[in-house]
Amino acid sequence: MKVLVLAVPIGAGHMKAASAIQSAILEIDPHSDVRFENCFKWSWPFYGRAYQTIYDYGQKQNRTLLKLLYGGVGVSKGSSVMLYKFHKVLAHRFRRLLAEYEPDYVLCTHFSPAYFSAIYKKEFKFRIGTVVTDFFVHPHWVNNEIDHYFIPHEFLSDQIITYGGKKEKIFPFGIPVALQLDGFIDKAAARERFGLSIDRISATVMGSRVFGGEWLEIVNEIDDFDYDLLVLCGDNKEAMERIQALKSKAHKKTYGMVEHIHELVATTDILITKAGGITTTEATKAGPCLLFANSIIGLEDKNEDFLIEHGAALKLTVENARQVMDELLSDPDKMIEMRNNLKKLGKRKSAENIAKVILGIHDAPRV
Repeated sequence: MKVLVLAVPIGAGHMKAASAIQSAILEIDPHSDVRFENCFKWSWPFYGRAYQTIYDYGQKQNRTLLKLLYGGVGVSKGSSVMLYKFHKVLAHRFRRLLAEYEPDYVLCTHFSPAYFSAIYKKEFKFRIGTVVTDFFVHPHWVNNEIDHYFIPHEFLSDQIITYGGKKEKIFPFGIPVALQLDGFIDKAAARERFGLSIDRISATVMGSRVFGGEWLEIVNEIDDFDYDLLVLCGDNKEAMERIQALKSKAHKKTYGMVEHIHELVATTDILITKAGGITTTEATKAGPCLLFANSIIGLEDKNEDFLIEHGAALKLTVENARQVMDELLSDPDKMIEMRNNLKKLGKRKSAENIAKVILGIHDAPRV
């Protein structure tokens, strides 16, 4: 079987989900032919560059722009004729990719590849699956040509149906993340790797690759507690230097981009992060006390709403950061309750179950 896995490098989540599914397919059936592609490479070059530039600029300097793009501009239902026409123009070399590879199945972890694939489905006669990588379904995710919708939780099924998706096409398997998170993680070794004490509470601030702005203010508010505080600053070396210069009570460490991030998520006691779909899913596997800050309005704030509604997270702002942290550290039972609620939302073997549906394996579960 030939499976074309398509993602786009907007944030790390879409690429991570695609990679996890690719690994799961090959683990189940090593003889499968799986090709992993950045879809932007097969569209008009300006599209990928423009998308990435606007996304990075919005995160750093203009959250209102992201709110407009994700919340205010879009469609009211799936299978928008306007979006089909738009992606037909952008497709550029995409048909060449399909003609060269001739896939049996196209798996998409972003709505743009799903639209590109939908345009050519009848011509090349493949099936299409799409992985929704947030705890909210935007109408862009739904179109008539999709055969399988892989969603984070069954609570989101009604959103798919509202936009025209069929119930029998919905598989609430969870968002696929690194296969290691479904296995054993040596937390003691992970703590040693990141310089965390075994007998102290640890808190990790994990912003985006373009870390800055409000993150610096939040760190300034929470660095005066007696715990281990790790701050991941992404590509922002200036932010790292400013945080290192802060005089604080916390045992503080700063990092840029780090490897083995899943181990850190699995071992830290408190995780302070944007409410990205992949990050929150990784958190459900390990169950840290989850605090959301600086999320993208119109997209990631929907993830916040979902997890906060289920008692699995709290929202952190510059104004309340010190108070929230003080109350958590003085109430261990509250932290335990939040961590348990978070784990309850987690789905096991998400990538494996998605792979089984793609491969047509009969013991693939229907949740």
